[in-house]
Amino acid sequence: MPLFGKRPAGPSDAEREAASIDLERIAQGGIPLGAEERLRALSTTDQPVFSSDLSAKEYAVAQASGLQPIAQVMGSSVVQHGWSNYGWGGYGGGIQEMPSFATPWNLSRTRSLERLRQEAAFAGADAVIAIEMSETAFMGEAANVEFAVFGTAVRETTLSPTERRNRQGPRLCALSAQDVDKLRRIGAETIDVIGHTSVVVVALSPWANQQMSAWWGNQEMTEITEGVYAARRLAMEELRRQGSAVGANDMVVSTLKHQIHHREYESGGYTQHFFIVSMHVLATAIRLGAHAPHPSPLPIPMMSINLAAHDKDGRRMA
Repeated sequence: MPLFGKRPAGPSDAEREAASIDLERIAQGGIPLGAEERLRALSTTDQPVFSSDLSAKEYAVAQASGLQPIAQVMGSSVVQHGWSNYGWGGYGGGIQEMPSFATPWNLSRTRSLERLRQEAAFAGADAVIAIEMSETAFMGEAANVEFAVFGTAVRETTLSPTERRNRQGPRLCALSAQDVDKLRRIGAETIDVIGHTSVVVVALSPWANQQMSAWWGNQEMTEITEGVYAARRLAMEELRRQGSAVGANDMVVSTLKHQIHHREYESGGYTQHFFIVSMHVLATAIRLGAHAPHPSPLPIPMMSINLAAHDKDGRRMA
């Protein structure tokens, strides 16, 4: 029963209409209208009061490197797998790629990063640095996933108005402010965040299935190990393709991790074991030699030794 016997007031017509508009915008890959309006207000402010996930050291380094933090931005997406009959009985053994299992991860990541990019663009940012990403299985099912990304939107004080107009939207970077500063000092430019998830299924051979059901001592499950290598190869091949597509000549990998899930299929008294290997990789595409070093390159470290004489009280003697 509601507190004090009063039912909570339902949403007003205006609130229902606003919620409907936001749902439609999200369905189209956008962000809620209120978030857009708040960020557009920031874009008209020269020195906005902002929130940021940068540490004090990162903030100072970003400023010294010509990057003015203006806002914390985010992107999120939850994707439900649209196919539940995996057809385990149809796998005849060996290692096979499972694109249908990888699709929810890649769709969720892509939409999360695009929403983060939209927030940065509405705030009038030139780039987003220090992007952090979290991914989790949703509702206990490995194929239902949620991605969330956070970063700090910045304006590049070194850009001319013409250079800013020629930019194709804010550039994303999963590196810290310190790492961005180091790259700028050697003339490298961060271009975009690239990432991919690959999924393979390992159907164990009859011999390996026996190993699963009896004690054979300590033995490596070589077929599963091979599946991990296959998943990494597929992920890195796609990452190189994405890097080439955005004009990068190098990349810095910030995340490389995997998950292994076990499934069983019973048929005629025989148990077939399957292992689903997921490999997640995230990197920042960079272009070496993109511009002159800025700020000036770091000087060679020097060590100074004071050889001046001191008296018994520690005072320096003339």
